[in-house]
Formats: sequence, C-alpha cells, structure tokens
Amino acid sequence: MRIISQNGLLDVPYELIAISPYSKNMATIIGTFPGNDLGKGDRVYILAEYSTEEKAIKAMEMCREKYLSRMELDGGYDIVNKCYVQPNYWVLPKVFQFPKEEEV
Repeated sequence: MRIISQNGLLDVPYELIAISPYSKNMATIIGTFPGNDLGKGDRVYILAEYSTEEKAIKAMEMCREKYLSRMELDGGYDIVNKCYVQPNYWVLPKVFQFPKEEEV
C-alpha cells in the first residue's frame, strides 16, 4: 500500500515510512524514513494537519485499519472449509491518502 500526504505531494510505500503525531503539535501527522537521524537534520515530512489531536489520531487509525483490514485477504488455508484460499490481490487497496479536515 502507498501513503499519500493530505496535499498529495508525498507518495511513499507504507512499509518504508514511520508515521506519528508531531511531538510539538499532536494535531500534525509526520512521516520519516527509518534510519533518519533527526538530530542531524534529516527530513521530516508533514503528511497531514488537523485542528485537533483527536482528528489526527482518528486519521492515523483510518490508515492503520485500511492497511490491516486487507492483510487478511492474502490467502491461506481456510480451516472451516478445509481448503486453500487464493489471494485476492485485485481488491487490496493500492493507496491511502490522509483525509482532509472535514472528512475526519
């Protein structure tokens, strides 16, 4: 899955970016690449900005739910029906864009 910032200017693989609220302003969601050293001035990317901390947390939950809800469609052995289930890759979400303020 790919993550797209609220303004559409950043587009990165979900697996390659660490996402968290900004410690100085919890209503802002930031992303950084693992291994970046923020103390040395490595970049932090603003993924979304909201008016309240609660909206930022809700937006992060929406992202997490979209990613995790589709992982179960990867296929595997169905214990109930005793058969192998093929992966449903055509229904996996391709992107998640952080929603605008009014959509949270």
